Amino acid sequence: MLGGFSVKLGQFSISIRHKITNKIITSKKAFWPVQAYAFGKRAKRILILDVTESGEYEVIFNNPKSVKVKKSNLLILSLIYSFISTDKLEVIITKKLGTYPNLT
Repeated sequence: MLGGFSVKLGQFSISIRHKITNKIITSKKAFWPVQAYAFGKRAKRILILDVTESGEYEVIFNNPKSVKVKKSNLLILSLIYSFISTDKLEVIITKKLGTYPNLT
């Protein structure tokens, strides 16, 4: 998720559907929600998709309005910042990157 470090998912999730087999893979919450910077923006790995079959997939965003993101997860700064509009958030889908991803 691009936009901030403090992420509250609510009922938000991501699924992908294989275009030929119609198999649906649903995201799981990351055990280690790693913070990083990607493309000059704050980013946080919060969901993981385990894709075992190659092919073309359709991305499905479930309950996108329920996700809440603030720029900072530090208590003092999170009191100052308001939630970022969901229209301003971006999602990056990458291969497995390890504990300290470099997304630049």
